[in-house]
Amino acid sequence: MKKYRRVLMVIAVVAASTIIISGITAAAISFGSKANAKFNSDSYSDEAGGAEYTEEFTTFNQAEYTEEVNAGGNDFNCIINNVPSEPFSEDETIPYDIREFAYKNGLSTDLWPQELIDMLNKYPQTEEFILNYPLLKDEKFDIDISDCNYETEVPLFLQWDKRWGYEPYGDDMIANAGCGPTCLSMVAVYLLQDPSLDPRTMAEFSEDYGYCSPGFGSYWSLIYEGGEILGLDVQSVYNDEHTIISNLEAGNPIICLVGPGDFTYGGHFIVLTDYVDGKIKINDPNSIENSQKLWDYDEIKNQLEELYACSV
Repeated sequence: MKKYRRVLMVIAVVAASTIIISGITAAAISFGSKANAKFNSDSYSDEAGGAEYTEEFTTFNQAEYTEEVNAGGNDFNCIINNVPSEPFSEDETIPYDIREFAYKNGLSTDLWPQELIDMLNKYPQTEEFILNYPLLKDEKFDIDISDCNYETEVPLFLQWDKRWGYEPYGDDMIANAGCGPTCLSMVAVYLLQDPSLDPRTMAEFSEDYGYCSPGFGSYWSLIYEGGEILGLDVQSVYNDEHTIISNLEAGNPIICLVGPGDFTYGGHFIVLTDYVDGKIKINDPNSIENSQKLWDYDEIKNQLEELYACSV
């Protein structure tokens, strides 16, 4: 009998527990439904304070947002997943570095003009400048060359410096066709002690006075006529070692037009700046490497075509 009573008590306890749990579950479901309905409604009330607040709840629609982002020229998947929106180009006529940079930055290789692709193939040290072309070409940089030691030496300016290299010059850009204005800038800044005559200013000067030769760079007259307009004394000199050395030792830099060889595949302007330890120092606006070494006259004499000694 006692055993039977114990069984009945256990059954009663289990039944009571089941009823209680069911009640709690039902209440939770009911509360959740109400809360969900309230959250999805257009308004809700602060019942304790008796005030009613109205606030809209909008559901994020990825399809609509994707369409909006894409319409703005971006790729939604690229933004959300941080992956390139352009496939890796298999065009082997384009340097690998450009294709890799384009892929990593979600850019099309079509953004690089052929002249810059050719320039990178010829002059690898221009890589950083050329890779950043699509990102920086429309920037207008402030130019301050006051720290280039122009007071004591002819400064080296590179035509592919980002501060002016992307600027147009004729039907090209200074980086590719502006060796003439860049050389004239180096000499004018030094001899006239005027840092405002930077390569961009000299390129504008060349175009304004008709010294720019679209498709070819600059006319020789940029140096001997343009230099005179700026206030320089420019003299054509013979291509012989004694004449070159005497001018350099007198502090007269020589702007030279050179033909194919160590400095160019076609035509190019360079500046002979000094005579050091029996060798000639050269500022090549297209090459840091060429500008860091000293040259024997015999190495360059057959490449020198026109020479203009400058002084004040």
